Amino acid sequence: MNEQTENLVLEHLRHLRAGTDRIVDRLDDLTDRVGRLEVDMAQGFARTEVALAEHSVRFDKIEKGLDRIETRLGLIEA
Repeated sequence: MNEQTENLVLEHLRHLRAGTDRIVDRLDDLTDRVGRLEVDMAQGFARTEVALAEHSVRFDKIEKGLDRIETRLGLIEA
């Protein structure tokens, strides 16, 4: 190969390398962002599960209270 051809090949290789470097940087950025989204979603699901458990406890207490009221009023048999 002559010098001009070698320089052209090197120029193309440098261009390809720069493009690849940009892709790798972007992929790293996207990977970080997806990781943060996964953490946020997991925390959101955990908060939802806690809220559901708290509501379940409250509903159980309300149900017991209604049962007592119905029993006292004679609406159901003891």
